[in-house]
Amino acid sequence: MSTASAEALKLPSVQAPSLEGIAVRVPTPDDLTEEDLLRAFHEKRRTLATSRERQPGESLELGDDVQLNIVGYCDGKLIPFSARFGMTTELAPIEALPGFCEAVAEGGKVGESMQIALELPENYPVEPLQGKPARFLVDIVAARQVTMLPDNAPEFLEKLGMGSTLEEVMDNLREELEDELAGQLWVQAQNMVLDELARRAPVELPRALVDEELRRRWVQAEGKAMVEYQFDVDEQQEALQGWLTDPTTRADAERRLHIGIVLKAVTEAEKLQLTPEKLEELIRDHMEPFGFSAEEVHAALRESPETTKRLTELGWYLFAVEHVMNKAKVTFEGAEQG
Repeated sequence: MSTASAEALKLPSVQAPSLEGIAVRVPTPDDLTEEDLLRAFHEKRRTLATSRERQPGESLELGDDVQLNIVGYCDGKLIPFSARFGMTTELAPIEALPGFCEAVAEGGKVGESMQIALELPENYPVEPLQGKPARFLVDIVAARQVTMLPDNAPEFLEKLGMGSTLEEVMDNLREELEDELAGQLWVQAQNMVLDELARRAPVELPRALVDEELRRRWVQAEGKAMVEYQFDVDEQQEALQGWLTDPTTRADAERRLHIGIVLKAVTEAEKLQLTPEKLEELIRDHMEPFGFSAEEVHAALRESPETTKRLTELGWYLFAVEHVMNKAKVTFEGAEQG
């Protein structure tokens, strides 16, 4: 529950900034590495693998798909952002948490719980905890044994449909990744334009407003599940405090709120009109990469008042961003002017 007053949670007003002369230059991205290619190839192989549900009490192996509930503790306190419920992942070494998945594979069984002790790495994202001993409580909810075809088997190459030889597959995969990279560059350009827009319209965000945004995010990511799994109030509060006090998370919430407020001012100043047809088009384009069809988007927009409201808010955001990007001049280093 929020303890902030309605006044403190009101969005501050801001004058819409000028959209004239917004120009950004997107730096050249790093070249794709062999590691990037191998990781993408591994994912392709897994999509064509066969799998078998592991039975309760059955041991795990590296390479399994697992569903886990995880909570971490350090210095007797809950580690911020460590609570994960129903997380599905490949059981493979994690750079940010060396030894974790290896320990799950070594001692874990489906339907059982285990405790893992390890030292957090020196580059752990939460700076005060770097290099410290920690323990993780893990519930192994479910697991699937994954069996991949040999990477040079004719059957695998035929199913993959990206070439008749491994060399052809890797060449086509590189092209695919370069296309993805181009899409990421456009997202980067968009972020640069939005940051410039926010710079042109400074705004003082009430601390209570930022706290409420972080609390909302925490509820979605951890809070609901912590209540469901009957964590006591002190531990819930501990987890929330981790979100409220983390500088990076807070800065991200402030940035998103700031951009949202400025975009709202732009839609009002420019008298933008979001028609039902345009709303549907924007939501469809946004959802298409996730496999949603036009019919599913149409149905979702009419599913319930709450869903309609959420999707309409998303539509207004996408509409405002599209409007701003049409006014901006975007240049990509090493390419022709966009």
